[in-house]
Amino acid sequence: MSKVKLSFSLFFALFLVGMMSTAAFAKDAYGVKAVPVGDGTVKVDFNGDTSDTASVTVFTINLLDDKDALVETKDITIDGSKKGSYTTPILTTGKIYTVELTRQAEPTKVVSGATIVITDASNKLLDVSIVKPGTSKVNANETGFNVLKKNKSGHKTHGSYQANTNSCASCHQTHTAEGDYLLFKDGTYSTCAACHDGTMGAKGVFGAPTNAGTFGGTHEGNMSIHLADGSVAVSAAPGGNRNLDGDNDRAWTAEFTCASCHEPHGSQGSKLLKGNPLGLGGLTKGTAAGQDPNGKRFLGVKVYDAVPGAKAEDVILVKYTVTATDIGADLKKAKSPYVNANLIAGDVVLQTYSWNPGGNYGAGAYRADYSLLLQEKGYPYKSNTVFKDATNTDITSQLDIKWLDGFITDKGTKKIADIASADLSLGIAVTITPEHRSLYDNTYPGYVSDSGVQMSNFCTSCHADYLSGTYAKADTGVYSTAHRHQTNTDMLTCSRCHYAHGTDATIMKDANDQGVADLIKVGGKFDPAKYGGDSAAATAAATEYLKDPNPSSALKKYTGMSVCYACHGSGAAFMNDGKSERLLGGQPGTPRN
Repeated sequence: MSKVKLSFSLFFALFLVGMMSTAAFAKDAYGVKAVPVGDGTVKVDFNGDTSDTASVTVFTINLLDDKDALVETKDITIDGSKKGSYTTPILTTGKIYTVELTRQAEPTKVVSGATIVITDASNKLLDVSIVKPGTSKVNANETGFNVLKKNKSGHKTHGSYQANTNSCASCHQTHTAEGDYLLFKDGTYSTCAACHDGTMGAKGVFGAPTNAGTFGGTHEGNMSIHLADGSVAVSAAPGGNRNLDGDNDRAWTAEFTCASCHEPHGSQGSKLLKGNPLGLGGLTKGTAAGQDPNGKRFLGVKVYDAVPGAKAEDVILVKYTVTATDIGADLKKAKSPYVNANLIAGDVVLQTYSWNPGGNYGAGAYRADYSLLLQEKGYPYKSNTVFKDATNTDITSQLDIKWLDGFITDKGTKKIADIASADLSLGIAVTITPEHRSLYDNTYPGYVSDSGVQMSNFCTSCHADYLSGTYAKADTGVYSTAHRHQTNTDMLTCSRCHYAHGTDATIMKDANDQGVADLIKVGGKFDPAKYGGDSAAATAAATEYLKDPNPSSALKKYTGMSVCYACHGSGAAFMNDGKSERLLGGQPGTPRN
C-alpha cells in the first residue's frame, strides 16, 4: 500500500489559523478559500466581484513563505462564472504560507488573501480506488481469489468463531499473501475497505452516515476524516505524544489504520473497539526508560478499607458496600456495572479507584474506575492483571472478578479479604447502543453510566492531553500543559461533539441540533417555500449554512463553534434578535424544545 511518510505539523495551528482566516473570509467579497488537498499542495479558489468581466479580468496570486519571501506568482483569468482557481506547488509540511490576491491591473493593492499551514492531518480524501475485489496471489485453495467472502453462512467474520469456522479466509490467505499477517489485500486499510466500502453487504463506511459519521465527505462540504489509510502515524494525533526521541515512543510511531481503533478478531466492547489501544495496558505509567506517561499498567496496587481523602497512588483498590441507590431506578445515581452484576444492597466489592485531579472542585479526589481489567493469556504477559495474597501468591483464578467493569465480589473461592495487593492493567470496554444518547444523557431510559467516560478514555489513548478532569485554572496534561475543557465525564464525552470516522456539511448540525433534513422541513429555516418550491435550492442553502468555516472541520458534529453556543449560549444576549429568535432548550444530542 502506498505510504506517505511526512513529518508532523501543528494541527491546532491549522485549526486556529483557519478560524482566524475564516473570520476574514466571512467578509471577503472575493470568497478566497484555501484547502490543503492532502498531497502537499493547496487549492485556492476565489471569485470576481460585480465590477469584473467574466473570462476577461485577470487576477494575480502571490504565494509567500513564512519569511514573506515570494514562492510563486501566477496570473489567473476568471472564468465564465467569474470564478478563479490556483493550485500551489508542493509545500513544506509544518510551514506557514500566505496567499495574496491582487488585480493584475493594480498589482500593489491586495484585495484578499489567506493564511495556510501545511499539515499531514489535512482533509485529503481516502482512496477507495485501491480497494479491488480480487488479489493477484493464489494459493492451492485459491483462497481469496476472485471471491472475497469465504466464511460459511451464519459464521461471524469478526470474533465469536465456531469450531468449524472458515471465517479466517475472509481476510487471510494460508501460504502466500499480498500483505503482512497473510492479509489477502496489501495493508489493513485496503483489507477492511474491501468489504466495508459498501459493496459486499457489510456496513459501509463511505456512504450514508452512521453514529461514527462517514469517511465519504467532500471538500465542497469542508469535510474532515480520520486518515485511517496508514498515511500518517499515531503520533499525528493532536494532544498526543510528538516526542519520538525517547524510549517511550514505540507504539506512537505505528501507522494509524482501521486497526488502531478496531479489533478485527473481536473485543470486549461495542463496535469491535480495541480493549487495549496502543498497548497502553502493558506499559507501566511513568517517565523512566521503558515506561510511558500515558501507561495504564500499575504494579503493587494497594487495598484500602475506605477511599483516602488525599492522593496516595494513581490507582488503588477500595472496599465498597453497594447501596440501594447504586442499583436503584434513578439513572442519574445508579451504577450500571453493579446493576448488570445483579448485586444487591449490602454486597461488598473491591473496586478500582483512580485519582481525578479535577475532583472535589479542583482539589482532586479519587473516583470509581470501571475500566476493563486486562488479562493476557499469552507470553510475554505485558497486559495482565494479577491479584495476590499476603504471601505474594497469585490467587486471581479463585476470585469472582468482573473483568469488564474493574471490580471483584465476594462470590469466589477466595474472598476480598484474601487480597493483599494487585498488578493492574487497565483497558477500555465501551458500551454503545444504537442510540448515542445512552453514552451521555442520564435522562434517557437507555442510559449506561460510565460509558461516556470509557469513550473519552478510548479517544484519549492517542489524544492523551484531551482527557482532563477539570476546566478550572490548572495546567494539566500528559505531554504538554495547558488549560483544557473537562472531558472525563459521561456528560462531556468526546463523541458528544465529534464523529469518529468523519464529517462534512451534509451531516453536521447547528446549535439547535438541526441538520439539513430538519432545516428544509415546512416552517424550517430553509423551507422550500422560501425558494419558490425549489427543494434543491433549499437543500443547497441549508448545506451552505451548515458548512464549517474551517476547510478541515475537526470531525465535529456541529458546524463552526455552534456546539459551544448550545451549552453556553442561553439568554437573549446571545441572539441576533432576541425578540424573534430563540435558541432551543436542551443540550447537544438530546431532544430540543
